Amino acid sequence: MRIQKGILLIILFVYVSLAFAQDESCTLTLRGRVIDNDTQLPLSGVTIKVSPGIHQTISDGHGYFQFSQLCEGTSYTVMASSIGFDSITTTLTLAGNETLNITLSHGHIKLHDVDVVGHQQSVVTTNPSKAVSREAIAEARGGTLAGIFDALPGVSMLQTGSTIAKPVINGMYGNRILILNNGVRQEGQQWGSEHAPEIDPFMAKDFKLIKGAEGVRYGADAIGGVILVSSPPLPVDPHLSGEIHTLYSTNGQIGVLSGMLQSGINRIKGLSWRVQGTAKRGGNIRAADYYLGNTGVGEYNFSAALQYSRATTSLDAYYSRFYTSLGILTSAHIGDIDDIQARVDAGRPLENYGFSYQIQPPRQRAVHDLGKIKWHQDLASGASLDIQYGLQRNHRQEYDIRRGDRDALPMLDMVLTTQTLDASYHTPSYAGWTTQVGSNLMLQVNNNVPGTLNTPIIPNYDSFTAGLFAIQRLVKDTHEWEAGLRYDFRTFDAAGYDSQLEYYGGYRQFHNLSGTVGGVLHLHPDWQLRSNIGLAWRAPNANELYSSGLHQGAALYEIGDPDMESEQSYKWMVSPSYSGERFSFDLDVYAQYIHHYIYAQPSAGEFLQSIRGTFPIFRYVQTNASFWGIDFAGQYRMPVGLSYHLNASIIRAKDTEHSSYLPYIPADRADHHLRWEIPLMSNSLQHTYAKLEQRIVLRQTRYEPESDYAAPPPAYQLYAVYAGTQLSWGDRTLDITLSATNLFNKQYKEYMNRFRYFSHDIGRNMSIKLAYSF
Repeated sequence: MRIQKGILLIILFVYVSLAFAQDESCTLTLRGRVIDNDTQLPLSGVTIKVSPGIHQTISDGHGYFQFSQLCEGTSYTVMASSIGFDSITTTLTLAGNETLNITLSHGHIKLHDVDVVGHQQSVVTTNPSKAVSREAIAEARGGTLAGIFDALPGVSMLQTGSTIAKPVINGMYGNRILILNNGVRQEGQQWGSEHAPEIDPFMAKDFKLIKGAEGVRYGADAIGGVILVSSPPLPVDPHLSGEIHTLYSTNGQIGVLSGMLQSGINRIKGLSWRVQGTAKRGGNIRAADYYLGNTGVGEYNFSAALQYSRATTSLDAYYSRFYTSLGILTSAHIGDIDDIQARVDAGRPLENYGFSYQIQPPRQRAVHDLGKIKWHQDLASGASLDIQYGLQRNHRQEYDIRRGDRDALPMLDMVLTTQTLDASYHTPSYAGWTTQVGSNLMLQVNNNVPGTLNTPIIPNYDSFTAGLFAIQRLVKDTHEWEAGLRYDFRTFDAAGYDSQLEYYGGYRQFHNLSGTVGGVLHLHPDWQLRSNIGLAWRAPNANELYSSGLHQGAALYEIGDPDMESEQSYKWMVSPSYSGERFSFDLDVYAQYIHHYIYAQPSAGEFLQSIRGTFPIFRYVQTNASFWGIDFAGQYRMPVGLSYHLNASIIRAKDTEHSSYLPYIPADRADHHLRWEIPLMSNSLQHTYAKLEQRIVLRQTRYEPESDYAAPPPAYQLYAVYAGTQLSWGDRTLDITLSATNLFNKQYKEYMNRFRYFSHDIGRNMSIKLAYSF
C-alpha cells in the first residue's frame, strides 16, 4: 500500500514538473499584420489559424493579430484566409517572440461589392449597443434621423409637429445625447426642442446606438447615450460604383432624390473619393381628416470625401452641407389668451387648410457646414495614433409673421462656429490588455446677426472645452472588462442685452470627472451578460442659463436661470442577452440618478401676450431626478421564413426633490411585427419579404395635472405594412420597398409632440422607395 502511494506521489511529481516545464516554455508570443498585396493596405476580418493547438483569431481594424502562450522549439503552421483572397500557409519554429507579416493576393473571383477596409476603428464598449438593420434603414429613409432609430427599444422621438424630431434615449434628449457625424461631434443649435439634427440620413450606411453614460469615451454631455452616424468606407477598387435613391410619400406629397458616386483612382494607389447629394421637397402634412397648415419642407444636401491610404498611414478629408427650410404649424401661433384656450380645448386647428408646397412664416431655415481632416498612423509596435480636426458652421434663422414688409427679416438669426481637435493613442494588445488615452479640445463662438429688429432669445457667447481621458480594457475568451476616467474643463462667456436694453451675461467655469467601470461575461456560446456603471456630467447650455424671449420655432416663451449648476449623472445598466437557433432576446435594465437635472417646466395658466400673438411660458428649472426602466427586444424564428419580433420599453422618472413627476417622459410602448421572408426560386430576386406591424402606446398617467396646459392624450394603436424585394443582375441591384403607415388612418396624439395642444399627428402615409446600386 505504501509502495502504491509512493508510486502515485512520484507520478504526480513528475506530471506537475512536466506541466510547469511546459508552461515555462510556452510563454512566447506571435504577432503580425495582414496586408493587401495590391493596395498595400491592412486587411481586417482575416481568419488566421495556428496549429498544432488549433489557435484561431481574426485580424483587427488595422490588420493586426496576436497569439500568446506558444511553445519554444515547436514547429507551427500558420494559415491566413479571407473571402476574395488566395489563402496562404507558412511554417515557422519559434525560438523567441516573433513578428510575422502576411501578404494576401486577390483570388480569381473579383467582388466589387466587398470593400477592403484599413485603418477602421471599431466601437468597443461594455454598454449595450445596437445597430439599425438594413431593412429598418430602408423603411425609414426619407424621414428624419430620429425616425431611423425609433424602431429600437428604449428610443422614441421628441417632436415639434410631424416634420421635426429629436431622438430620445431612455428619457434623455437634446444635449444629453451626443451625435457623432462621421466621427465628428455634431454641434448645432440643438438646445431647441424643434432644432432637429442637421444630418442627411442618405449620406450614411451605418447607424448605431450606444445606451448608457459614455462620458469617458466621447466627452461631457453623453449622459443619455451616443448616436453614431457613419458613411460607408471608401473603396480601394478603381471600379466606379454608386447608388440612386428615389422616394415618394402620399402624405405631404413628399419627393426625394439622392445619388452617390465613388471610386478608387487607378493611377494613384490608395487614393479614393466619393460625392453624394440629396434633394427633398414636401408640402402640408395631413392628419386623419384635415391638413396641418404650413408644414412643408425643402431640403438640399451635399457631401464629399477623399482618402489617401497606405500600409501604415491614412489621411481623410470630408465635407458636408445640410440645408433645410421648414414651415412651422400656423395654428401654434395664436392671437390672444381666449383664443389659445379655445384651441387647447378643441385640440385641433380652428381654420381649414388645403394642400400647398408653399412655406410661409412662421418658418425656419438652417444651414450646417461640416468639414474634417483626420490622420491615422499605425506604429511599428502595433500601436496606433489618430488626430482629427473638425470645423462646423451652423447658421439658423427663424421667421415669424410681422407687420408691414418685415416678413423677409428673421426674428432669430444666429451663427455658431465650432472647432474641435481630437487625438487618441491605442496600444496594441498584450495578453488581452489594451489602453486608449486621448484628449479633446473644442472652441465655440455664437453670434447673433444684427438687423433682425428683435431681441435675441440667447446672448452672444464663447465657450472653450478641454478634456483628457484614459480607458483600460481586458479582453479574454470568456470575459471582458473596462475601466475609464476622464476630466473636462469648460468655460462659458456670454454677453447680450435683454428686451429692456439691460446688459446681462457673465463668465462661468465648469469642470468635473467622468468615470466608467463595466464588464461582459460570455457565459455560454448563446448567453452574454453586460453590466456598466457610468458617471457623466453636463454643463448648462446658453438657453438654460440666459434665454429670455420668444422662441419662434417652438411657439414658446422661454425663461432661463443664470445660476444653474452642472448636471451630474450616475447610471447603472445590466443587460443579459441570448441568441439561440430560433429564439433570441436582449434585455436592458437601467437606473439613473441625475443631480441638478435641468428641464423646461410649462407654467400652466401663464401666457405671454404680444403683438405677434399669445404664447405659453416655459421656465428652465433645476432639481434632482431619478430614472429607471426596462427595454426588451426579442424575436422568434419559425419555419418557412416566418419570424415574430417584439420591442417594448417602460420608463419611470421622478423629481425626487419635490416628489413629483417630470414632464415629457415617454409613455410605455411596444412595437411588434410578423415578418415573412418569402422564398423565391430565382437568383435574380432576393431578400423578398412582407411585414405587418402594430405599435401600442399607453397614456402617460405619471404627470402633474397643474403643470401642463392639457392632460396627456389617450393611448393609441397604429398599424403598418411593409414589403420589399431586391432585383439583381450582374453587379447591379434594385431594391424596392413599399409601405403604408397608420394604415387605418387613425386620429391620435403623441404625448412627446410639442404641438399636441393644437393638432393631431400624421394620418395614413403610403410610400414607395427605390434604391439602385451599380
